[in-house]
Amino acid sequence: MNNFPAQQRGATLVIALAILVIVTLLAVSSMREVVLESRITGNVIEQTRLQNAAESGLREGERRFVNTLRPPEPGTGCRADNVARPCLLDLAALNLKLADTHQNPVGVLKGIANTWMSYRGSDITSATTAGTLYSVQWNNLPIPSGGQVNEAESPEYGNLMRGIGTFYYETNSVARNQTNSETVLQTVLARLYTN
Repeated sequence: MNNFPAQQRGATLVIALAILVIVTLLAVSSMREVVLESRITGNVIEQTRLQNAAESGLREGERRFVNTLRPPEPGTGCRADNVARPCLLDLAALNLKLADTHQNPVGVLKGIANTWMSYRGSDITSATTAGTLYSVQWNNLPIPSGGQVNEAESPEYGNLMRGIGTFYYETNSVARNQTNSETVLQTVLARLYTN
């Protein structure tokens, strides 16, 4: 019936194999793109979660100043049983400089006992954790407001010693996941004490 020449019998097979190879290469490259996009998406999600966890620690550190009637003394509140007061570090007692601690709070304070508070949440009666996947810690540092060089914002004599005026605090927060990726956040809080 069909009398094809003997020379053309394998041409269809070669063309089909070439198309199959091209389709396979396209599928493999698409899979590589999907895997890469999945990794990027996973990293973005993890960074967002770390950012949110660190933000929670930051807000807890700031919230601890809301109910203070007088400026807290440096070196107070950094005990594990503290549930309501700020954890205000005494850098002089720790032999640390504010500039070093401000630039690298995690590295400078690493390994020093009672310098970081674990995240508890906003409920004082029962602790809230950031989950088993994340570790969130925070602390506060006093920021000098010029009183050490006689440049106080409140010019009335003796206000700084009586705890009256604007006091500045730096709040640091660090969130770590199980792979030790970490996000560090800092904020400055100005608290006005009137009497």
